[in-house]
Amino acid sequence: MGLTAYAVCKNYGETRALYDVDLAVNKGEFFTLLGPSGCGKTTLLRIVAGLEMADNGRIVINGKDFTKIPANRRPVNTVFQSYAMFPHLTVLENVCFGLISRRIPKAQAIEKARATLDLVRLAGFEDRKPDQLSGGQRQRVALARALANEPEILLLDEPMSALDAKLRVQVQVELRQIQQRLDKTFIMVTHDQQEALTVSDRMAVMGQGQVAQYGSVREVYDRPRNRFVADFLQTQNFLDAERVGPREISTRLGRWRLCEDIPWEKGCITVRPEKLQIAREASACDFRARVNTVIYRGCYQQFILDNGLLMETETVLPVAQGEELMVHVPKDAVIVLHEDEFQRMDLRKVK
Repeated sequence: MGLTAYAVCKNYGETRALYDVDLAVNKGEFFTLLGPSGCGKTTLLRIVAGLEMADNGRIVINGKDFTKIPANRRPVNTVFQSYAMFPHLTVLENVCFGLISRRIPKAQAIEKARATLDLVRLAGFEDRKPDQLSGGQRQRVALARALANEPEILLLDEPMSALDAKLRVQVQVELRQIQQRLDKTFIMVTHDQQEALTVSDRMAVMGQGQVAQYGSVREVYDRPRNRFVADFLQTQNFLDAERVGPREISTRLGRWRLCEDIPWEKGCITVRPEKLQIAREASACDFRARVNTVIYRGCYQQFILDNGLLMETETVLPVAQGEELMVHVPKDAVIVLHEDEFQRMDLRKVK
């Protein structure tokens, strides 16, 4: 049970916003739609909410088809990017508004609203107006208002985009903890890769109105299927390669090993900067390179090598600009990318 989207399509004039999107979100998981602006992720979220209607396809929630059912009759609630709070109402009145609109007795609505505000750590803020709250507090009020209605699925449309970097990290953790305590299904839209990795059980990376890849956050991050996904998740190191043996490839930097034999002959490979290692012995060296630039990042440091690759290590390893390094490429660090249909098809125009 949970949410399933079957072959969802949406066009705006001659522009195709979604092209045959299939997606399955399990009940009780935190699922994120991740992608750049214009990739179709918000359109898909709005179709799930009932705020937009798909041109084709189906939306099924807990086994029931909701494709043609209006938004006010769907078991979902949405937290919007703007929070959409009533400025003239207090925090408590904002949270109560939806409950009272559903004709829940006022005393019961107030009791439920107070309990939900306590859940998001806003007990004691009931009498404040929205302009007396910080950005993080307004975000939590919007979350409390959505949760008070006890939706089966909570939809979040870029809920932390208005927050500063430090507060965003704090709210990400709080959001994840709330979702785990409630054991509810959360579906979030974001363009922030780190945000998606922090809060999600699984995620879908979207581009060109399609799902480029989806799976657990670790699976998608560690084993991106194609260059679009790898590039969007900031892999950065890309090389052309071809297979020269069952588990061996040839690159401009030498021959590297693969951890498994795969049906692939040649194309693009990638290695994450943090996977490259400084070799202590010549026998473990896969290539030599000189350090052009050292970038200090606090808990880690980055090196831009003279062959164009980016490398990361802990700051406890002293490395100076101009130093020559012996570099080891672990076989499980090499990711073979597939030039699949996602990258070849131009789907933004309706045919």
